[in-house]
Amino acid sequence: METRMSQLSKYELEMLVTKLSEQKRKAEQHGNMSEVEVVIRKIAMAQSYLVDASQFETGQLYQVEGEEAAFELHFVNGVMGWGHFEGTVNEVAIPLALIHSEEGK
Repeated sequence: METRMSQLSKYELEMLVTKLSEQKRKAEQHGNMSEVEVVIRKIAMAQSYLVDASQFETGQLYQVEGEEAAFELHFVNGVMGWGHFEGTVNEVAIPLALIHSEEGK
């Protein structure tokens, strides 16, 4: 049975990110872009467990990696920030590691 990321220590999470980064590099070398995308998402999730969720403020606008539109944060649940992108009404969940302050782009 695989251990959940939520049960890993900070050190174990950092080691997992290193292992996944190597897996991503190998998938890129082999041209397996679908595997690369999956591994990128796993890395973001693992890194989200290393983020201090208290640094996020509801109602604030943030920048999300890979997205142009600003993201308005509604609430944080675990390692996910829930909110919507400017110009949309659908609420989405984004891993905290991908959410950055507008100033810190």
